Amino acid sequence: MKLQLATSDGTRSKASRGNRRAVSAVEMAIVAPLLFLLIFGMVEFARMVMLKQALVNAAREGSRTAILANVLSSSDAETAVRESLKVRVTITPSTLAGMASGTSVTTRVEVTFSDVSWIPPSFGGSIVIVGESTMKRE
Repeated sequence: MKLQLATSDGTRSKASRGNRRAVSAVEMAIVAPLLFLLIFGMVEFARMVMLKQALVNAAREGSRTAILANVLSSSDAETAVRESLKVRVTITPSTLAGMASGTSVTTRVEVTFSDVSWIPPSFGGSIVIVGESTMKRE
């Protein structure tokens, strides 16, 4: 059974079926790139949120290590962070030896999003994602 559409005089035309296919192809050519861009953007944003959570967790691990009474150097805490992720780590204060109990120790972990993104660096720019944790020394 062939699909035919009615013309102005009531007869059916095979040409109109081909025109509808062409219109559908043009619509798809316009909409598909936008749809793919939207989906790709959502995936990339979800990866950025996941990375932010990983940075916060790595900072927590570093702070947890740094507040222990037997840890005398910030390099021990930095090692704990670097075991979780390959990132830039800053621990404040840098010298943990002789710190009084109750002193705040802050661990800051950061990574440039273009280093871990799937999109070209020119689109992500120099966005820096930061995770930070502050705990009291034991």
